[in-house]
Amino acid sequence: MKPMTKFTLGKFAERQQESTCSRLAAEKCGKDGPMDCPCGSTIEPNRSLMNALDDFGRERLSKHYFMRDFLYSEIAAAHGIPNVPDDAELAIKAGTALCRNLLEPLRHIFGHVTVRSAFRSANVNGFGNCHDMNCSSNKASYANHIWDHTDDDGFMGATACIVIPWFVDWMNEREGRDWRVLAWFIHDHLPYSEMVFFVQNAAVNLTWRGDPCDSAQDGDVRGFDGSYGSIGWRSEPRRRVDSFKAPAGLLIKNGEATKGSCRSEHYVDFLLDLEGSVSRPDLRCLKGLREAKWEEDDRFRRLIEDWKAVAPGGSFDKWRSDQVREIEKAWSGPKAAPFHEKEESFQKQGPPAGG
Repeated sequence: MKPMTKFTLGKFAERQQESTCSRLAAEKCGKDGPMDCPCGSTIEPNRSLMNALDDFGRERLSKHYFMRDFLYSEIAAAHGIPNVPDDAELAIKAGTALCRNLLEPLRHIFGHVTVRSAFRSANVNGFGNCHDMNCSSNKASYANHIWDHTDDDGFMGATACIVIPWFVDWMNEREGRDWRVLAWFIHDHLPYSEMVFFVQNAAVNLTWRGDPCDSAQDGDVRGFDGSYGSIGWRSEPRRRVDSFKAPAGLLIKNGEATKGSCRSEHYVDFLLDLEGSVSRPDLRCLKGLREAKWEEDDRFRRLIEDWKAVAPGGSFDKWRSDQVREIEKAWSGPKAAPFHEKEESFQKQGPPAGG
């Protein structure tokens, strides 16, 4: 730990003593002294909020992850802003999809996945944006770090900044290895929407995005263990990869590699080392993930082809947003009933043969 970090944290904790409890400095608080007597604190206990947050944190999102794993925020901790959702149910639904489709498969393959930063309430994120603390605007963060608000297209989403210790060690073993290997691996195997890589330890903001009404994400969360059978596809991806870490810039845009971006020879080394590691689980699931990803990518490629045919040179995201709004208008208009009846029939009977 850096000396200045140690000093800053210690001084902050010392300043908190008087506002927290006037007897804390003398070690006569809590178990060291009588309870439920005046302590001089300016903080009023809020037991109803504490109990609600306690329940919220206990919500299970997948086999290995609970909501509490995603609630810590340095901004909230340093400034006393509770990281409390506006819509707890949507936060849980978006977080479940993130865990099911991205974090559990990564944990299944690599072992432990460290969560550095994840859910931010609109209050916490807004404060961070206003004070230049590496937070995007709230609007840009909806269906991203702000899990409990949909984006402008009505899609839900969730982002977690993660570090994979196994990959950090592998990356540092040999000169020339870098974050792009992990980016390509996730791109080839998992239904991510966006990735943004940072300087230290190949930390990455990993985002899942999808339809909040899609039943593909429903099910017993205890079964979401990262195996191929627990994946719920049908995401609404952007397929974009950026990095602040050298080589910085845009690696993938709209699902396609940018000029000069390609898999290096280290990608093959990575796959061989991964499959040959005795500490890894049975990696035959990679084949199943790749096959499912092909279907997902094929759907995305058809969208890209439609966009290029209709709006060449324009923004794919804007075109897609306009398309989504047109679909919503058709469904909500006076002639929407046939669309709903057709959808209900499709869900009951399944797609037509060969369709």
